[in-house]
Amino acid sequence: MGSLLHPVGSLPPGAYWLRRALVLAVPVILVGGGWLFVSRGSGATTGAGHPAPSTSSTAAASPSSTPTPTASHSASPSAAVVVAACPDSVIRVTAATDAASYPAGVDPKLTVSVTNTGKVACKRDLGRAAMGLVVSLGATRVWSSSDCSVGGQPAVAVLQPQQEFSSSVRWNRTTSKVGCPSGLPAAAAGSYALVATNLTLKSVAAPFALH
Repeated sequence: MGSLLHPVGSLPPGAYWLRRALVLAVPVILVGGGWLFVSRGSGATTGAGHPAPSTSSTAAASPSSTPTPTASHSASPSAAVVVAACPDSVIRVTAATDAASYPAGVDPKLTVSVTNTGKVACKRDLGRAAMGLVVSLGATRVWSSSDCSVGGQPAVAVLQPQQEFSSSVRWNRTTSKVGCPSGLPAAAAGSYALVATNLTLKSVAAPFALH
C-alpha cells in the first residue's frame, strides 16, 4: 500500500503516476466496452424477440393489418343453396271474397292466394299471367281477370314453408269476354262462385251473392 501511494524509483514521481493511471484505465475501458457491447447485443435480441411498442402499435393502427370481414366470401358460388321450383303437390290455391253478399252499388273485392304447404322453400311463378280469378253464375262464365289483362312476364318468387302470397282486385260487377270488348252489360243479381287459379292449379269455389 505504501509503494502504491509513494512510488520509489529513479524516475520522477509524476511518471509513475501516469503509468499507473494508464494501467488502471485499460481494464476500465475494457469493462465499459464489454458492457456496452453486451447491452447493445441484448437490446438487439430483445428487439427481435419482442417488437418495440412503437412497431406493434404502428402495425395495429395500419389499415393493412386490420382483418377484413370474410363472412360475405365464406361461401363460394358453387356452394350456394339452390331453390327448386314448387311442385303442384305443395301449392294450395285459395279464392276469397271480402263479404258473403253485396247490396246494389257495392263492388266485391276478389282475392287469389297461393300458399307453399311444403317443408322447404321453393320457387313459384306469381306473375299476373300465372294468376287468375273467374266469376261464374251456375255454368256460365261471367267475368275473368285475364279477359282485360294481357298477362306479362313471369314473376318467379321464393315461397318459404307455409308462406302465403295474395293478390286482390275490385270487380266493378261488369261482365267480360276474351279481348275485353266494351259495352258489355252489368252482372245480374244472383248467386255466384269465384274460382282462383295459379298456373294449372284451381281453387275450391268460393260462393257469394250480388243483390
